[in-house]
Amino acid sequence: MAVGVVVERGGWEYNGRMTSFVVLSCMMAAMGGVIFGYDTGISGGVTSMESFLKKFFPEVYTKMKEDTKISNYCKFDSQLLTSFTSSPLHCRPHRLLLRLLGHQSLRAQASVPLYLSEMAPARYRGAINNGFQFSIGIGSLIANLINYGTEKIKGGWGWRISLGMAALPASILTLGAIFLPETPNSLIERSNHHHKAKSMLQKVRGTEDVQEELEDLIKASDISKTTTNQFRKNLSEKI
Repeated sequence: MAVGVVVERGGWEYNGRMTSFVVLSCMMAAMGGVIFGYDTGISGGVTSMESFLKKFFPEVYTKMKEDTKISNYCKFDSQLLTSFTSSPLHCRPHRLLLRLLGHQSLRAQASVPLYLSEMAPARYRGAINNGFQFSIGIGSLIANLINYGTEKIKGGWGWRISLGMAALPASILTLGAIFLPETPNSLIERSNHHHKAKSMLQKVRGTEDVQEELEDLIKASDISKTTTNQFRKNLSEKI
């Protein structure tokens, strides 16, 4: 997906409508928000389960049981536990895998909104991106509900379900990554295939008359390619 420059037309609206193809694509891509919300909610819940702490972090569990007045914000004073929740280094293989999944959810947090913006018609772009924020909340809610249920499972193995359930949205997003189409912006920016970009634009807009929008996308791509060291310019320019 490409980062382009917006070319505005005063009072102009491109041809097209919200198609079922766009809706399905955006729903699939928004699973990245569900994963991000689930990862955030599930990690906080699992690391507060006594059975999980007793198995992997017995020192933290012992301190927690000795001092019943300890705060939830202080009982995780453990470098080993911190490595589980924040760093992929010096971890056992399964912990490393979990952290890598967490880092991938952060990448989804950055890439999914861009994909949604490029696929959605301009007039619905704000609503579609709000859907991504909504999916983050849904993921967090699901994680908390699952943690609430699995914590009550006798035998102390409920945390396995909490962590394992992350595979469901991850699998959906993985399948989506295989079948989701490349956006017209990306086709223009990455491969300069204007004919493919026009065909994709016609498909996502549900109309054959997309020449005006296509020309603006090409113009924005050309402008972005002439811009160099934009990050440095943003830092150096005075407001």
